[in-house]
Amino acid sequence: MNTKYINTLILFMLISMLGMAQNPKRIFNNSLFKGMEARATADIDAELDKAKANFEKVLVKEPDSRMANIGLAALYAVDKYSRKDYFKAFAYFQKAYDAKPAFTADEKEVLNLLFFRQDKRRKNRPIDKNMEWEYLHLEDKLIKFVREENNAEHAKRFLKEFPDSKYKTNVAHILTYIKFREAEKQNTVDAFNQFLNDYPESAQVGITTKLRNNLAYQNAMGKGTLQDLRDFVSNYPEAQQVNKVRKQMADMAFKEAAATKTLEAIDKYIADFPNSSKIAAAKLLKKQLLFEWAKSVNSLEAYNQFVSLYPEGKQFVDIFNLKASILGDEISKDFPEENYLFVKGFDNQEFNDFGGGIATRPNGELVVVSATPKAEGEMYDSWILGLDANGKMLWNKMLGNPFDDMVNKISVSAQNEIYVAGITNAIVDSVAGQAWMYKLSANGQNLFNQKVSLAEALDFVVYPDNQILIAGYTQNTQDSLFTPALVKLNADGKKLWSRNYTNKGKVYALTSDTDSNTAFAAAGNWIFAINQAGYLQWDILLPENQQATAVGMNAKKQVLFAGSTDNAAFAAAYDSSGKKLWDSPLKLTGDGMPEHIVAFADNTFVIAGTYNNKIKLVQIDDAGSVKSEKEFSLPQGVKLNDITLTDGSSVAISASRLGDKADLIVFTLSF
Repeated sequence: MNTKYINTLILFMLISMLGMAQNPKRIFNNSLFKGMEARATADIDAELDKAKANFEKVLVKEPDSRMANIGLAALYAVDKYSRKDYFKAFAYFQKAYDAKPAFTADEKEVLNLLFFRQDKRRKNRPIDKNMEWEYLHLEDKLIKFVREENNAEHAKRFLKEFPDSKYKTNVAHILTYIKFREAEKQNTVDAFNQFLNDYPESAQVGITTKLRNNLAYQNAMGKGTLQDLRDFVSNYPEAQQVNKVRKQMADMAFKEAAATKTLEAIDKYIADFPNSSKIAAAKLLKKQLLFEWAKSVNSLEAYNQFVSLYPEGKQFVDIFNLKASILGDEISKDFPEENYLFVKGFDNQEFNDFGGGIATRPNGELVVVSATPKAEGEMYDSWILGLDANGKMLWNKMLGNPFDDMVNKISVSAQNEIYVAGITNAIVDSVAGQAWMYKLSANGQNLFNQKVSLAEALDFVVYPDNQILIAGYTQNTQDSLFTPALVKLNADGKKLWSRNYTNKGKVYALTSDTDSNTAFAAAGNWIFAINQAGYLQWDILLPENQQATAVGMNAKKQVLFAGSTDNAAFAAAYDSSGKKLWDSPLKLTGDGMPEHIVAFADNTFVIAGTYNNKIKLVQIDDAGSVKSEKEFSLPQGVKLNDITLTDGSSVAISASRLGDKADLIVFTLSF
């Protein structure tokens, strides 16, 4: 009995609660108003969620319930509600408002409480005025949200849900502006076209069309084909670039030819468009393609073909270095095994390249000079090559005068200025010419080009003050006898003084002591020292069978003279005052003589010369003992041009590979 009573009581309470929950007035009082007055977000959400659920239950049974619609509108419009939705707020209220309801006294009482909570100034207004005010308030709140959010989906939703709104045109403008900005951000032709298709009446049609056309033009130009340009003209005939594109279509033919990356296509373009503004570019591309072809073939024949057509420019340097490596590899096969840093062969367009010198720059780079013609049938000029420490050519330059120029010596000063000496105004095998020297700045600018009162400049030294002492000889035109001679120039190439000596022969070589500015000269069977003014400090006549042809000095101030004897060679060391320290015979035999001497940091000397078309090197210590000997030969013969130090124990050698078309050889090795 008790159990039955309890169950009945529970059922009655549930029915009562359900009735309360579905009574809009109670929902306003028990949940909505509490949520509107709550401060904490959690409390607001809890109360308004309950109100929302209960109002929705009312609408399930009464879809047109004006109070449930107004209640939902009110809760969705609460700014602090986590699930606020101004669209739903206005939609629910609009549904109730459009029905023009006749409210009961109880409903008016609840609504007055609602409107009072929203704005105390609305307390005593008639209910219809408050309804109008609420309609405008919710509509304004919604449109403000749409404007401030600047979101296309919100704008679309507004236009879809409220097609009769007085803000329809304004929101439509907002939507098109947002979509225009989206298309602008995407910056693609498709995006601009989509906008123009979707919003053909928008205020942004003009600017969108212009942006689309500009981008389409850039795309067409970027693709760079004739077909792309034709498509642009066809698809966008109103574009302002159409005339420009039509003018450029001829140039695009060049791009299509260039895209094939074949010599045949470029040659065809050059033939088809001989007056095109791109003809220079086409010829340049042909040069690049021929360059790539020559590299891929990797043969002397291919490299020679390129160099003959393009004897200058960056590609020339690259091809030249590839060719130098191949020539160097050929030469290395015939050279003895040594500790080489590199072996390179330098050839100017298969012309005859011979003679010259080599010097080390302060930064470790090398400069090499040789004689070669600029072109087939032209006279010889001096050919200077700048090499890095690994033998790669960095630059090259030809300098000369109207007739044949031959070079014997190159030197680099402490200021990195380049000096070259030899013969100018000659005609090979016909006219003897005259001694010649020129000077270049560190960057290759010509500082002076000076003829010298000698028959030939064989050697020279540059003093710390950049004055130059040149060694050579004069020649008697009547009996063709040679007389040793020296000429001193100032730093600008002007003659300071000259000395012609009574002995017969030549001053073959010079070296100098930079501390005392004393110069030491090897002049056949006569060796001597002079001061800066050209006055003898000491001189020695050697035995008739000794001919000194090379001289060098080490850090101990030992002056080493080397030369030939009747059947071999000799080396003799003196101190700077002319006192003989020692002499040593050298096993250098055959047709030739010592030509150059360099001294290592350990005070040893390397004596170099050409014998029977072979290069021979002898290293002796500062007591005259031979430490090592080296010999370099080639099937066609090789001749020493010059030798220079590269570091404490390494030398760089310039030589000529003999033959009908001699080549310049440069190699470095360590001892």
